Amino acid sequence: MKVAKAFGLAMAILWVICAGIIWILPDLSWQITEWWMHGMDLSAMGSWNLTLNNFLWGGVAAVISAWVTGWVLAWSWEKVGGKTK
Repeated sequence: MKVAKAFGLAMAILWVICAGIIWILPDLSWQITEWWMHGMDLSAMGSWNLTLNNFLWGGVAAVISAWVTGWVLAWSWEKVGGKTK
């Protein structure tokens, strides 16, 4: 449970930082996104649409996904590694 909570908290922190960077530096954020997509031309997608609703619901979805990932990782670790003394 600690790993799941740590993943969830880390995602929440990173989500807020990322949204802040997009809000303050949208052009740089777009360029970085293109770099992460191996140079794909993303201009057909339009532009950033960072609204409060998108920020909140996207954050909720991201934190839940991170929490589940942390839980599955910890569960898998216990199953594969066994209990230690």
